[in-house]
Amino acid sequence: MRIPVIVAILATGCALAQAESFAQSVAATPARTYVRHEPDGKGDPAAITCRRPQALAGQRILGPEVCRPNAEWAQFAKQGMTVAPDGINLVPSEKARSLNPAACGPSAGSAPTSSAGMASRGGMSC
Repeated sequence: MRIPVIVAILATGCALAQAESFAQSVAATPARTYVRHEPDGKGDPAAITCRRPQALAGQRILGPEVCRPNAEWAQFAKQGMTVAPDGINLVPSEKARSLNPAACGPSAGSAPTSSAGMASRGGMSC
């Protein structure tokens, strides 16, 4: 009769120790914030911000969720880069391409007189 009681007490003690250890590890894990659009790195530099999965080019599946510290997202934004939908590579961000468009001008050999003429003849090259 004593042995089953001792085993039950030891098992309860082990379960409580594991629960306490799990609670401490959860408390030590930084909370993740999810954003609707591209993370910009604002806020606590050590906080983790996640971007939801994005569609992979030419495939019907989504890429991985991308979670990084705000300090990294801020550095990417400063450089005009973002993480590609594959979650690995860096690519120019849409905002950077909008703020720094490629130089466009009339293509050689065409001299249209109006913007409608350029559009219809393809007189612009970028």
